[in-house]
Amino acid sequence: MKYRIEDIPDNRIMQAVVDRLLPLVPFMRREKALRYTHLHGQYCCLRSWELLHELLMESGMLVAGVPLRELNYAEDAYGKPRLVGVGGWQDGVGSQQGVIGDFSISHTKNAIAVAVSDGAVGIDVEEVVPVRRVEDRHFLDRTMSAAEQVQIRTATDPCVRFTAFWTQKEALYKAKGTGINMDTLTTVLEGQHDYSLQTIVRKGYVCSIARAIEDL
Repeated sequence: MKYRIEDIPDNRIMQAVVDRLLPLVPFMRREKALRYTHLHGQYCCLRSWELLHELLMESGMLVAGVPLRELNYAEDAYGKPRLVGVGGWQDGVGSQQGVIGDFSISHTKNAIAVAVSDGAVGIDVEEVVPVRRVEDRHFLDRTMSAAEQVQIRTATDPCVRFTAFWTQKEALYKAKGTGINMDTLTTVLEGQHDYSLQTIVRKGYVCSIARAIEDL
């Protein structure tokens, strides 16, 4: 498993990256980027795809020389993208230029996060939640278990602790490919033995990665 987390640069750099990548990415990714009306969204959409390409090359999951424009994909019913065609995967069967595997992408105001693995993987990055979220008892009851709430209240930084739990849950749902389920949000981490969870805390945001244990 490999992952990369990048801070969002200033507008001048974002614009230069968008201009460079628009002609290089697959048509579907270019169309998705252009649906964003703001520079930040366009940048995240394009740069995350370039990061994915780089990680697949570094991990040996993509044969050297497969261009970025051939990294095509389709989204399933839950919006999870799957690589298809040349250089990717189709219906879980590796092509001659790729192997069976999984990837996940996330971005927020401050960062982009991408992970690749030869098995199920999910990544989520979020800005640290504001204090009002942590102090909202109704919101906590809907999103965190009783044990998690105790850890949040007693943490040195409750906002970071809450965000860590939240990103772990999002990453786990992404790895499972089921989409987030508010009905099971408070219990999803309880007794979870099928996936490993890794959390990285940086200034202003938190990132978590869930990976199937059988693929470690």
